[in-house]
Amino acid sequence: MSDMVMQQVILRKNSPTGPSSNETAEKIGRAGATVVDQKASSLLIEGDEETIRSVTKSLNGWITIPMKRYSVPDTRKKAG
Repeated sequence: MSDMVMQQVILRKNSPTGPSSNETAEKIGRAGATVVDQKASSLLIEGDEETIRSVTKSLNGWITIPMKRYSVPDTRKKAG
């Protein structure tokens, strides 16, 4: 079993001349990452950090936004 850390990033289209979301999703899939959600101007992708880094650095017209996860604090009162 590998210790690969899966991460999620949002790709946001920031140029009308960039490739479409379908073309971008196909490129990401060929690289080994997974498209979790797809809209016309954004993609949510999941994969290991190195795969995501290598596929997104060559994308023109798209910006990468890392997903941040927050844990919900425990607000229960503690006795004692």
